[in-house]
Amino acid sequence: MRHWTGRSAGALTALLLGTTAVQADVTAAEVWQGLTDYYGDLGQTVTTGSSAMDGDTLVVTDAVFASETPEGGTKATVAEIRLKELGDGRVEVTMSEEIPVAITAKPATGEAVDMAMKITQSGLAMVVSGQATDMTFDFTADTIGIRTEQTEVEGDTVPMTLDATLTGNAGNYRIVTEGARNVTSTMTADKLDFAVSGKDPKAETDFSASGSLAGLSGTSTATMPDAVDFADMGAALQAGLAMEGTFDYTSGGYVIDGKDGADTVSIQSTGGAGALKFAMSRDGLSYGGTGKAAQIAIQASALPIPVDLSVAETAFDMKMPVSKSEEAQPFGLLVKLIDFEVSEGIWAMFDPTTQLPRDPATLIVDLSGAAKVLFDIFDLHEPAAPDASPGEIESLDINEVKLSAVGAELTGSGAMTFDNSAPVPQPRGMVDLQLVGGNGLIDKLVAMGFVPEDQAAGAKMMMGLFAVPSGEDTLTSKIEFKEDGGVYANGQRIQ
Repeated sequence: MRHWTGRSAGALTALLLGTTAVQADVTAAEVWQGLTDYYGDLGQTVTTGSSAMDGDTLVVTDAVFASETPEGGTKATVAEIRLKELGDGRVEVTMSEEIPVAITAKPATGEAVDMAMKITQSGLAMVVSGQATDMTFDFTADTIGIRTEQTEVEGDTVPMTLDATLTGNAGNYRIVTEGARNVTSTMTADKLDFAVSGKDPKAETDFSASGSLAGLSGTSTATMPDAVDFADMGAALQAGLAMEGTFDYTSGGYVIDGKDGADTVSIQSTGGAGALKFAMSRDGLSYGGTGKAAQIAIQASALPIPVDLSVAETAFDMKMPVSKSEEAQPFGLLVKLIDFEVSEGIWAMFDPTTQLPRDPATLIVDLSGAAKVLFDIFDLHEPAAPDASPGEIESLDINEVKLSAVGAELTGSGAMTFDNSAPVPQPRGMVDLQLVGGNGLIDKLVAMGFVPEDQAAGAKMMMGLFAVPSGEDTLTSKIEFKEDGGVYANGQRIQ
């Protein structure tokens, strides 16, 4: 089932879709051979009912693209593909408007699932140009969609539906097969509409979700060595498999409704521009995303009042090494939640007299560093022992830490290296911290009855041990980790 994911399923509807600029000749037979070789490299088998020239057109019938693993498999059937030689070195490709897809999942643990789906397209226009070892597939399509026809779990039909449609599509794929197979692609779409629903009559639960994204665009690149086996991702990465991609949209939103017995929930969300990115190779794995101007409204029978949330910007980015190496490799983590706000009704529940500032909250964590990986993360042949450490951290940079809310703000930065010769890694370096408005916040929490006075006094005493005043309700602290193994706060040893 793993071979029929976004890249493979999208490629079947788009690679069989595609005009270009390479000044060379390509024949219908070469285009078809290039496609079958491509899917073969993805671990799929391609069979046909018939394949023959009809004048200037290669007609392929009952083309089946299938893959199978111990955990399941997929099979897509295209009733007819027509590859017409245009007489100028290019080939026009047309195909059936509906492509049945069968997906079977047979996990070692859990329930077996059989799903029947259809990939659809309308208004498809595609031309292939180039040469046998360097072909470009340029395409436009009014719509490209996918929908479920039937879903069975352990042989029982499950009332679940999925329907997604891309409108106003355009893009291209370029496949170069000199040496390793290199694939680059671009795509744009005016809009993506989706709807999904499901129901469990026995548990009296059901849900539905629908939404859309507008102004979509994306790019991707992939390098696939000869005879790469996607079922063994560790070996494939070490052999040179590499892929990366980006996906952007200008706005979006969704609605979710759910029911569990007598309990109900409804969620509505709208948002501005967003982006996703992904990269994987033997040099590392990274993924992340950003979003702007999101607003969420929640109504639930379990909540006494509606909940409205908004956030100006969100971001997540992670980078980690995946290959065993004697040298330290970079890693990183970024989390951002900028100007997060909740509705006044929520504030009024615990602060009716408005003692706490209603300032938007912000959270930023930005870390980077270097670490050794002691085994290949994706190696299926030599998995690490259950109690084995996955790696050794050599350095950690705290580029930025920031938490601001209810009138207080904590910020920090620092850098450390680690001595891994001891049973527990020993840090060396320092961290600078600053807290603004901390004492004022504690006093307000005491006045509101949230914090007892003795606990507040204890908290202020602890802050006094680790920090020094540096302005009006401002505390700073320099935490040092020294060669002697000691931990110092503002020059005073605390451990």
